[in-house]
Amino acid sequence: MDVIALDGRGYAKFLAAGTYFLRKYRQVLNDLNVFPVPDGDTGTNMYLTVRAATLEAAKVRDQSISEVAAQAAQGSLMGARGNSGVIISQMLRGFAHHVRHRSEIDTFVLATAMREAAAAARQALVRPVEGTIVSVADAAAEAAYQVALKERDFYRFIAGVIRAANDALDRTPDQLPVLKEAGVVDSGGAGFVYFLEGILSFLPDVKVRATAFPRRPVRQNVFTAHQIVGEHKYCTEFVLEDAAVSVHDLRRLLEPRGESLLVIGAEPTIKVHLHTDSPEKVKELAAKYGTLTRVKVDNMEQQHNVLVVDKPERAYSVIAIVPGEGFERIVRELGAEVVVSGVKNPSVRDLLLAVNKTLSDVVYVFVNDKNVALAAAEVTKLSDKTIHVIPTRDVVAGIAGQFALRNTGDGAPPEDGAILQAASRVRAAQLFFAGKDATLDGVTVARGKPAALTANRLFAGETLPEAGRSALEAMGAAAGGLITLYYGGLQKERDAQRLASELQAAFPNADVEYYYGGMKNAEYWLSLDD
Repeated sequence: MDVIALDGRGYAKFLAAGTYFLRKYRQVLNDLNVFPVPDGDTGTNMYLTVRAATLEAAKVRDQSISEVAAQAAQGSLMGARGNSGVIISQMLRGFAHHVRHRSEIDTFVLATAMREAAAAARQALVRPVEGTIVSVADAAAEAAYQVALKERDFYRFIAGVIRAANDALDRTPDQLPVLKEAGVVDSGGAGFVYFLEGILSFLPDVKVRATAFPRRPVRQNVFTAHQIVGEHKYCTEFVLEDAAVSVHDLRRLLEPRGESLLVIGAEPTIKVHLHTDSPEKVKELAAKYGTLTRVKVDNMEQQHNVLVVDKPERAYSVIAIVPGEGFERIVRELGAEVVVSGVKNPSVRDLLLAVNKTLSDVVYVFVNDKNVALAAAEVTKLSDKTIHVIPTRDVVAGIAGQFALRNTGDGAPPEDGAILQAASRVRAAQLFFAGKDATLDGVTVARGKPAALTANRLFAGETLPEAGRSALEAMGAAAGGLITLYYGGLQKERDAQRLASELQAAFPNADVEYYYGGMKNAEYWLSLDD
């Protein structure tokens, strides 16, 4: 069934989906960040900005799209951080203005709203620069208009927009020399694409959502000599409440004080972002026209120096043991340098060879199977490298642990216990056909029949979906969260698509997505993440 109308609840869900992907890939975006200054926080800023929008939208999600969009825009205004975050906030404000009298919209109105959103972002910039997020947003908006002329279904519409946005993202190094020099695409533009890809992955019904993680742009070089923070090194942000000045006049007053100036909102609440050498004078000037709140001043030179000095992108390597080729692609996207795939219970020698292939002196090993932990512990005695064995119980927990390792804001890896704690918060179940008759805690499964196994319980069912639903119910899926299916065994993509649809119907408060795992010893891995 086609999805041809977007109401307030749907828009709130779109925001939550895009936010989830920005959270997932925020460190990737931080790694790409070289413009306007290489301070390594674009991903974090974009994520925190849209998260603020999502939280406000969720409070009114049962109302019309005009109300939900207005609340989201206000939330993003108050929570906007950094250059990219303020630009995203302005896009959400432009979108909200366009749908201000509507209860729901179709693809054509979404397309015209995207045009107004992109235009609003450009208008907020004193000197827009091509090859940045505004270029990607413009291309996406133009493609949206063309696709909407013939496409009413939101899935096919968003898919067409993403293709154009990705093409525009690939062109950013040719538009902005500093990106080409660093060998990267624009980080803000990449964040915009990730946001759209998140929306696509969470569209309802039986459409193909995703079978592989989105591409992960990888930095080809460390920072170059030209990518330095010179003048205007203080990133200064604040909200001016009860403002007795217009956006235009405040922008004119602050423009001589620095660069990367963004002044958005409207009386009585105005958001300011500015790179300056005199943050105190800027605050003093603005305070004459209202009350300053949410003040934040960051020294970008210090942030930059943490990232450079010709050191590698990360001070550690990651090894992951996975049960299939699909999982191998996923963990590599999450930063695994070496993967041991398709080997049941790898030996100490297998693991030592993997450690010796890594480039760093510090290595994190995600065992992803309790039976591998002892062999991995033996490797620590045989190598001169510092090896952190993370005893994740299964591959689902390992993926969650890799997220925790990547998403450290300051770049320093968390303690092993913190990684393991993050990994253990994700509940998982293995879905399979029983290889023999088995009984566990009073539950009996006959050979060849469907079954599901969590960390400590066995579930039987006449069909795989029935066994899977029982396991997810016991895991608490009725309350909501993200259900992820990884398919393998004898299952094909159409089977995963069908199961995802059934689980979405069974757990309407949850979001469902699926990926290819490729494992041979199970039909599915199911995970539930709050």
